[in-house]
Amino acid sequence: MHFYSRYYKLLVILFNIVIPTWVPWYFWSETFWNAFFISFALRYVFILNASWSVNSFAHLHGDKPYDLTIGPSENSIAILATVGEGYHNYHHAFPQDYAAAELGALCNASKWFIDACALVGLAYDLKTVSKEAILQRRMRTGDLQHLKHHDD
Repeated sequence: MHFYSRYYKLLVILFNIVIPTWVPWYFWSETFWNAFFISFALRYVFILNASWSVNSFAHLHGDKPYDLTIGPSENSIAILATVGEGYHNYHHAFPQDYAAAELGALCNASKWFIDACALVGLAYDLKTVSKEAILQRRMRTGDLQHLKHHDD
């Protein structure tokens, strides 16, 4: 059994509750309860709700450049708020692409992290979709209104 598996609950408590509460309480003389409720509880609730909202926003509003027939869309607000997780239409049209976004290299923290892991050998056999396959899919099922970036 791996270290992470063996000590998962302890690590979660330590890094999610204890350290975020202890640092402001000890170093900044914050009250214990303020440190607990702001550094742990409020942060935790906000992050969970933001994470769960991505799917909702990206399925309700946005463009569908790759497939008009499915619910997920490209949602600019979700992309900015989550640093790249709102490229849902692409992700559902091409689930095999590890980057989950055709044009999301400039704002895609998940891709950056996976690329960094690949540099040190922790990720490998990363799959992408060719520009030709993307263009064919867009021509067949997508919204052709914003097709300019395929001209190059």
